[in-house]
Amino acid sequence: MAKRRGVIQHAAETISHGFGYARHLLRGNRVAGDMSWVEPGSRPVVLVHGFLGTRGTMLPLTRRLQSDGKVVFSYHHGMLQLGSLSRSAEELAVKLRGLTESLEIDRVDVVGFSMGGLVALHAVKFLYAHHHVRRLGLMGTPLGGTWMSLAGMATVGLVSASVWQVRPGSRFIRELRAAPLPAGVRLRQIHADADALCPDPGPIEGVDRERDYVVLPGGHSSLVIAQPFYAAVREFLDEPDEPARAVLSR
Repeated sequence: MAKRRGVIQHAAETISHGFGYARHLLRGNRVAGDMSWVEPGSRPVVLVHGFLGTRGTMLPLTRRLQSDGKVVFSYHHGMLQLGSLSRSAEELAVKLRGLTESLEIDRVDVVGFSMGGLVALHAVKFLYAHHHVRRLGLMGTPLGGTWMSLAGMATVGLVSASVWQVRPGSRFIRELRAAPLPAGVRLRQIHADADALCPDPGPIEGVDRERDYVVLPGGHSSLVIAQPFYAAVREFLDEPDEPARAVLSR
């Protein structure tokens, strides 16, 4: 009986997270940013939203990070994201470079939600964004593709490159996973165990299974709404960098 109550409670929370996500989605992209440097030396965090998303969907993460002393920027790449993910990655890489140069810092941390994680990972692996990124958190990112792309193919497939790129087994997904993670970037995967939109594909190459592969209870919307997922992000961002290994010359 207790197990049944737990399942019902879990389902109710997941549904609630979905409504919360929809409410923030309707906020659109007019989201105020906080440029104050609350903690001296705090590294800025760049958030990248997902398919059919807006900067508003990242607002729960934004507020939590800001309340914990982080400077947060959110990147908007179009609500429908009908264009090529490669093109969006190019735009993101340019923005990351401009951000580090304007703030006169070495690198930022990036968190990509859902399809936004694919955009960020492509920028890091193929477009030299690793020069500007210290850590990359992927939340509910369809690293194995998603069969929900079939619905997109049937509706907007003639005008959208992205719905084909997220199909399981697509060339985009294969090449993204096969490419090595550049040195100096730490990667963490965070997934929800009941995510029907972007199911967990297991840890990809470059992710430490014990340290940076995290699966928590919830659905797709829970990833940006529920506190435990935020805790996994914050822990990732706060862990100190490992000391660089000394290179000994003979």
